[in-house]
Amino acid sequence: MELEMNGVIAYEKYNGLVIESEEPLYILANRKGYDFKYATKFDNHYYNNPSLKRFKIEKDGILVISTVEYLEKKYFTNISLILDVKLDNLTMINLYRTVVESIASTSWMANAINNDKLDNKVGNFYNIIFIACRSEADVNISFDISLFYEVKELVNEALEKSFDNLNMDNKGGV
Repeated sequence: MELEMNGVIAYEKYNGLVIESEEPLYILANRKGYDFKYATKFDNHYYNNPSLKRFKIEKDGILVISTVEYLEKKYFTNISLILDVKLDNLTMINLYRTVVESIASTSWMANAINNDKLDNKVGNFYNIIFIACRSEADVNISFDISLFYEVKELVNEALEKSFDNLNMDNKGGV
């Protein structure tokens, strides 16, 4: 997968996608061992269906890679968000929350969440989220809401493409 971010590459390995950086990235993820950790690479975007596509959106130093797979009556959503800036921990936590909210709202729009019943498919989601930036900021960054709006827009766009691909494949549950 071709990336525009300087010093960052992505390549397939087995059934995942490895994202590698020349300089260590500062990472927050809902995976064991990735709570505010420096690493030069991480793998995400596993798939069981070989025709599954990974969608990449890049804009203004923000990179989003998205996949959605429907397997065994569960949606598997993978989001990698890489920002070409230094961020403090609080900003990263709020970006994580923004990604989770984007997954929920886009899933609703894609009818992956049942709109009419309380016993909907929301419990049938399994999300892997990686948020990475160039390094930890030395001081807390002043709050800039425009960053969160831009991230939400890019995550939504990537997820919409992933859900559309799932529908076109006719193997998805949406």
